[in-house]
Amino acid sequence: MMHNIRPRALICGTTMGVAVCAVTPFANSYLRTTPLAGGHFPLAAFFIFFASAVLLALLAKATRRAPLLSGMELLTAWALMVVVSGIGFTGLVRTFFINITAPAHFADASNNWANLLPFLPEALYPRDPAILNAVYGGLPDKTGLTVMQTLERIPWSFWLPVLGAWSVFILLAYATLFCLANLFTTQWVLNERINFPLLQMPKLLAEAYDEQRLFAFLGDPFLICGLCIPVFLHTLGGLSAHYPSVPALPTEILAGSYFPATGFLSGFQKLKIFLYPAFIGFAFITTRQVSFSFWLFFLLAGLLTGILQSTGVQIPDSALGTLFGPVISRPEETQVIGASIVFFLFMIWLAREYLFETARQCLRPGPETREAGWISARASMLGAVGGLVALCAWSAFWGMGLGASVMLYVGFFAVMLVVTKLVCQGGIPYASLNTAPSDAALSLFGSRPLGGAGLVLGMSLQKMLFVDVRESLMPSLMHAGKISEHVRQRRLMGLAMAVSIVLAVAASFVGMLYLCYRHGIQELDMDWATRTTRTVYDNSQRLLEAAQTPDNWVLLFILVGALVMFALVLCYYLFPWWPIHPIGYMLAFSASMRILWFSFLIGWACNTLCLRYGGTFLYRRVRLIFIGLIIGDFCMGAFWALVSLKTGISYLVLPS
Repeated sequence: MMHNIRPRALICGTTMGVAVCAVTPFANSYLRTTPLAGGHFPLAAFFIFFASAVLLALLAKATRRAPLLSGMELLTAWALMVVVSGIGFTGLVRTFFINITAPAHFADASNNWANLLPFLPEALYPRDPAILNAVYGGLPDKTGLTVMQTLERIPWSFWLPVLGAWSVFILLAYATLFCLANLFTTQWVLNERINFPLLQMPKLLAEAYDEQRLFAFLGDPFLICGLCIPVFLHTLGGLSAHYPSVPALPTEILAGSYFPATGFLSGFQKLKIFLYPAFIGFAFITTRQVSFSFWLFFLLAGLLTGILQSTGVQIPDSALGTLFGPVISRPEETQVIGASIVFFLFMIWLAREYLFETARQCLRPGPETREAGWISARASMLGAVGGLVALCAWSAFWGMGLGASVMLYVGFFAVMLVVTKLVCQGGIPYASLNTAPSDAALSLFGSRPLGGAGLVLGMSLQKMLFVDVRESLMPSLMHAGKISEHVRQRRLMGLAMAVSIVLAVAASFVGMLYLCYRHGIQELDMDWATRTTRTVYDNSQRLLEAAQTPDNWVLLFILVGALVMFALVLCYYLFPWWPIHPIGYMLAFSASMRILWFSFLIGWACNTLCLRYGGTFLYRRVRLIFIGLIIGDFCMGAFWALVSLKTGISYLVLPS
């Protein structure tokens, strides 16, 4: 069934999405609330969607008229908010201003960062001490300034050219991601028919809203039971944060003390159990094969560490070399590089017929087949290639070699495709990488092929958009593509997303610049952003001083990862009964799975028991309990975020 989407829905979604981007830096960095745009199921977007559905249903019931927006229109507006919400924080501006100012601001004799500056164009990386001091320390008389006075005192004549030059890169990257998402939407939605677990709950709410049974749906006893769990948990937790005498139930359990320091189980010395009801809910909705794979491979990864220690295999930490992965700490973790390469090739192989037909259309246009995207597959393939060429030209203009540009951008976008598949098929609301896209090139070929500019400028560009993937754009675009499958005005929706992205970038820049000049980066909750950005430049300086060559241990583990992934995809493709999904292997060492593994274990166990002993009928009923967990967790997150506006005391319902 195809749905009509009126312009009012697109305008509402765009307006609210841009507004969320404008206030997110303030809420996350200054108030330190539960992240409004955290993960690929952002809090602010869902709460606006949920509250709007309830209010519009009440208004329609009171006036006995049709609702102002249909369920599909609410879902479309929600998708627009989700697409842009990450831009307002980790997706872009959380590290952006630190990234472009750190080389000059933190350069001193101890770190030799002066050697980096020749590779970083001054038009992109400001070096004026007055500008840098104001960004990190705020305006001299900042305490007495109003919002408008602060905005007026920002030196826009300096910042507009800098932000304009960077906007070319950012919008070209986003345009390329938009085209890639559109290209693969048809393949994943129509050909592979993946599950999109993160969309299941919003779609059920929209259906109940359209059928005028929203309040019956929300009042279901099973859903209420699930809802009460996070409400009780976070009521105690929030009150305890404000009044320490109130006891709170722990949501983080240190389980490492139960395992020995030596032996096969020594890899679990740092094991933690995180209790996030919403993540358990998403894990229940995810297919059993996928959820089983996530927790299984996480535990196997911990067991591998103990086995290597017990068998006396001595792998020097120096074998890891200098890599840019956010959390990679041991050479055996580089398995994920080989696994990601093989999985990416498997994705391309699955889509080979569709991609070949699209390429033929580019060379000899003919009748188009059924598509699910906002533009034709032919236009999206040409756009993706054109975007890649334009990005290489932009990088060459600023001094990066052509070979380094091609190598890095191909790696960047390949990793984005892999991450998108992990999020959309795995139902992961909080995804992260343990190795950066550039780590494959450094591990396989060493640092020399990148050259000086490729190392310094390339790693900075990677940090800006392609390594902190918790709020990356492409998975949200793919979710929007799934939602627009049954929308008649798909091209209009695509145009609305493009406009929303441009406005969101502008609003996010203004919001973060205001915070910098009003408070200063040093007074904000920006320690993680500052520390990780400085690590990027420290590592770049280290590689400039001593070029890295491939290490045999790292190459061995990359080969092992490739072979294991090849065996997994072969079994997954050939044997319908095979119980393990290959995407679990790629997240075995990731920071996100350290948080999510227990949620997927509980969700998988409950899903398996329901289907085994009660069939699909029991599954549909029990599913409402887990939907209640999701709704309750996110509503409590929004509630305590609003409370923190008044009290100034933060309580985190979801991970930051």
